[in-house]
Amino acid sequence: MNEQLSYIVFTDFDGSITPTDIGDSMFKVFGSPEECSRAFLEARDGKIGMTESWRRSCATVESLSASTFGAFVDDQNIDSGFHRFEEYCRRESIPVHILSDGFDLYIRQVLEREGLKHIPFYSNELVIEGNGVLTPRFPYTDAECIRCANCKRNHLLTKSGDDHVIVYIGNGYTDQCPARFADVVFAKGALLTYCERENITYHRFETFDDVLSRFRALVEERRPRKRRTAELARKEIFMRG
Repeated sequence: MNEQLSYIVFTDFDGSITPTDIGDSMFKVFGSPEECSRAFLEARDGKIGMTESWRRSCATVESLSASTFGAFVDDQNIDSGFHRFEEYCRRESIPVHILSDGFDLYIRQVLEREGLKHIPFYSNELVIEGNGVLTPRFPYTDAECIRCANCKRNHLLTKSGDDHVIVYIGNGYTDQCPARFADVVFAKGALLTYCERENITYHRFETFDDVLSRFRALVEERRPRKRRTAELARKEIFMRG
């Protein structure tokens, strides 16, 4: 591998590591699917921010116990290929970070159950109050951008360095921004459509076994390379201060 450059991986959680979007599913089960859908569509169209979208969704859950929620999360699976991908990255000393616009309450439980709690993750926070009401918190918002409640772009930029080739893996609306700043993009779903529209080079995937197969080939080429347009986009952000 190039002595000056090494890989660093950032991956989405809901719909990428997990086959389904747990954040979306929890509101379908415990809240109002119709109101949550309206709130998300308004956020996607730029009428409201994602923090407001999440607050409106949480407000549709009138009473939820921690035990009921825990049982729900226990029924949520992950892509088994993620274990193989993460093990490969550990063997190759390639850092992996999870960036999610979902909530810590279920991400932490899933990672602990799967023996993956050593992976750092950054997400919004969720508290089940004593009366069963949900209180969301947003420690990683960006004052200049309402697109995401948890600014994935900022995590990607601050946790990588000039010697890193940045890999991003995702599937949805909140993955579009960080994909613009990544050197290697693995995409499916809405992110794939976005990459095609914006002429962002990407690798298509359905499962993490697909990601592993292509990523292993890239690593074994021992020629990590930065994507010029992504590198320029990162420099522009840092020049703004």
